[in-house]
Amino acid sequence: MPPFDSKIISDYVVVDLETTGLSPEKDRIIEIAAVKVENDAVTDKFSTLVNPHRHIDSYITELTGIDDSMVKNAPDISEAMPAFLKFAGNMTLLGHNIIRFDLRFLQAVTSLEAYCVDTLDIANHMHTGSHGRSLTALCSRFKVINDNAHRALSDCLATHGVYQKMKELYLDKGAYFTMALSCGRKLHQENIRAKCSIGTALTAETDKKGALLLCADGCTVGTVSGSRQTEFQENLHLVNGIFVSRIEENDKGKLLMSAEVRIGGEKHSTE
Repeated sequence: MPPFDSKIISDYVVVDLETTGLSPEKDRIIEIAAVKVENDAVTDKFSTLVNPHRHIDSYITELTGIDDSMVKNAPDISEAMPAFLKFAGNMTLLGHNIIRFDLRFLQAVTSLEAYCVDTLDIANHMHTGSHGRSLTALCSRFKVINDNAHRALSDCLATHGVYQKMKELYLDKGAYFTMALSCGRKLHQENIRAKCSIGTALTAETDKKGALLLCADGCTVGTVSGSRQTEFQENLHLVNGIFVSRIEENDKGKLLMSAEVRIGGEKHSTE
């Protein structure tokens, strides 16, 4: 995860696509919409249907309301894509599941390279309650109205609204990510049993070999390596605290532990 504060921006283009299916290799775009946001306010909108030159299945029509007759006279992707790229310019692209879905479809038809902020990724690092993390669920959580769900322009405006609410929540309460500890050593096991419970505060330090150690009351309870260590180091300037979030015993009697790293929030909002 890049530094979380790099996802907290005020100027961006929200993007949403409707397609004939889920595969960028096999399916086609049938609608492109984008909303330009500058200084957190919507300043321009773009929307076009796209002729996929194939039949739109009934389940897609039921989901989106888009049928063959609506796209019959629409521009094909060779016309629609340049218009979209001109609208987006060099701005950051923002969308819900944009990295795994929309960007892959766009890159299937153009050599687009852009920095993307994914609101699904942000939601996965925030305590948003039991509502879920789909766009519909987040709209419910943050009381954002989506008048025409699964139509691209309406979804863009809803994504913008949700993002603004999540920005507020991050600046106030912060976000988090979790790290699973490697804690199989006998000493680590003993220290966990003696020092740790859910919510115990941990500290972090790096040993001579560069490994990230997590400690409770000065006693090492495990190590973190790989991508999670990188994630921690990249977000070190945002860290507010580290706390035990999970302790379980496996079928061999070994304790397994995870830690929640809390980042951002009021401590960093004025820095």
